[in-house]
Amino acid sequence: MKKFFYIFITMLCILLICSGCGKKAEIKSSPFLDHIQLSINEKRLTNKKHTHVYQVNLVDSDGKEVDVDSINFKMEMKSMNHHVEASMKKINTGRYEVSLELPMEGTWSKQIIIKEGKNERKVTFK
Repeated sequence: MKKFFYIFITMLCILLICSGCGKKAEIKSSPFLDHIQLSINEKRLTNKKHTHVYQVNLVDSDGKEVDVDSINFKMEMKSMNHHVEASMKKINTGRYEVSLELPMEGTWSKQIIIKEGKNERKVTFK
C-alpha cells in the first residue's frame, strides 16, 4: 500500500510540474494599438553601401500622430537565414527611426512590433 501511495504522489508531482512548465502569458493587442495606422518609409544612405534608414509613422483613426512605449523593428531574409533586429528611436511625435546595416541586398521581410504597456501588436510587411 505504501508503494502505491509513493507512486501516486510522485506521478502527481510530475503532472503538476509539467502542467506549469512552458506556459507564458500571452501578450495581446489592445483597441488603442489595433486602431493605429502605420506607414513605413525606407531610404538608403549613399555613403554607406548596406546601411538603410527606416522611418515608421503612427497615426490614430482621426489622423493624429500618436506615441507608444516602444517599437521594435525586425528584418528577415529567410532564404539566406539572415535576421536583423533593433529598437526604433522616437524622433518626433508619432515618428520613429532606426538605421540598420544589412548583411546583403535582397528581398527582406519587415516586422514592426508596437508595444504599449502589457499589450503589443505585430505588423508584417513583405
